[in-house]
Amino acid sequence: MLNRLSRKWLAILVLALAGASVLGTVVVTGMLSAQGQTSPSSANVVPPRREVSGQAQTTNDGQAPNISFIDSPNPTCYLPEAGTAVCYIKWSYLYVSASSGQNVISMTVSIDDHLRAYHSGFFQSAMYIPGGMTTPGYQVTCGSPGSSGNEEVGETYSYVIRARETGGLSSANYGSVTCPADLARVFLPIVQ
Repeated sequence: MLNRLSRKWLAILVLALAGASVLGTVVVTGMLSAQGQTSPSSANVVPPRREVSGQAQTTNDGQAPNISFIDSPNPTCYLPEAGTAVCYIKWSYLYVSASSGQNVISMTVSIDDHLRAYHSGFFQSAMYIPGGMTTPGYQVTCGSPGSSGNEEVGETYSYVIRARETGGLSSANYGSVTCPADLARVFLPIVQ
């Protein structure tokens, strides 16, 4: 009896892993395209907010509706090495849960309207993406001092984390994150 159950769960696990490798979690990283990239001003800073299927997340009684939910603690933008102008935007984790009886189809991360990650679900009611899975984070240009309208910091990037579930509902978290200012150093060879 135990062997039959073990084989059954092993078969389910193998199918799930095979499906996950086909549907897979694809993390797309790299520099944002310089084409069409605009320098956001401080007026473009997006306060964190949540949206569910195109509607505000609260109902008339002030309670959140029982549909897909995304938990994404405020992101950070950090500069690992000064003089490179390369920063990374990172969340400590991303979590989404589907409404009762539904499954998560996907969760996406977009930064400045560029899709940066696509995580697909596989018959699961919740999805948890630890920060270590996307280490070092999503690469962006730090920006020169004042590029976001504040002389003490660099670029400000807007982000959208969107989730969809099998019942057709979706939810999204919106916000923005500001990076430290940094300029790339250029080293010229010494000619003798």
